[in-house]
Amino acid sequence: MVTTYNNSRTQNLVDDLRHRLNKGVELPVLPEIARELILLRNRTNVDIPDLVAIVQKDAVLSAQLLRQARMSIYGYGERIQTVDDAIKQVIGFDSALHLALGLSAGKSLRIEQGGPLGMKNLWLNSLQTAVLVHALAKELPVVSRPNLGLSYLAGLMHDIGYLLIGSLYPLEFEKLNRVTVEIDDIHAREREFQCIGLTHDMIGSMLLRNWGLPEEIIVAAAEHHFPDYDGQHAVYAKLVNLANLLIKNDEAMLSDKDLAMLKKIHLDEVAVERSLEKLTEMKSELGDMVYELVA
Repeated sequence: MVTTYNNSRTQNLVDDLRHRLNKGVELPVLPEIARELILLRNRTNVDIPDLVAIVQKDAVLSAQLLRQARMSIYGYGERIQTVDDAIKQVIGFDSALHLALGLSAGKSLRIEQGGPLGMKNLWLNSLQTAVLVHALAKELPVVSRPNLGLSYLAGLMHDIGYLLIGSLYPLEFEKLNRVTVEIDDIHAREREFQCIGLTHDMIGSMLLRNWGLPEEIIVAAAEHHFPDYDGQHAVYAKLVNLANLLIKNDEAMLSDKDLAMLKKIHLDEVAVERSLEKLTEMKSELGDMVYELVA
């Protein structure tokens, strides 16, 4: 049984957070680099030099794109010398833009590093989810395939609500982090409702909307715990849900319900296995990226 906090304190937190989100006051500001990337995404007739010019304003972001492009799975290694090389030869414009956008946006929220909900685990899970969602999306038939860059970004941003809770309310977040260690046999959303009165998916989707991120990303954050959701952009939420399930259970057997969902979005178990193999090849190097992100 989760011990709930003082009811009045919980209600005050809920009211305060809803006020912040609805009014857009006292919220972490979307970094300038991320704002520039959103504007670039919405422009027509843009090309790789435009993206490179923005990314190179941030040395850490540039290093992260280089690290991504040098991963052993791609086979280029140190031959990738510049951000321009990374985008042209490996990542591609669309995927690079969305990777840079997600990494830049997430950097604005700093929380404690340790624990199951700390920065290290959250970023590791987010990067693994992004890679797996991207791989799964590539397995879909072309006619129903979602945007691959947005698929990656959906995986990267789906748990950003935890970062917002930890950034604004470190005391409550520390308690939630501790409770998650002590009690792991109930659903995360139930723990969060009992502890703070709101859940990370609700909070995250509201923040992403406030920041002006694409609707596909907002839907993925809001609905990734609801695989039966069939509204607009449902495929992004379903892929994030599936990726989370596979990562959490370490390649566990899928239930009949999960298999039915696979069939609905035109995936099969062979495609899932191929996608998991890609993630396995990248896990160690994704861990290295986390150290840079939380430094």
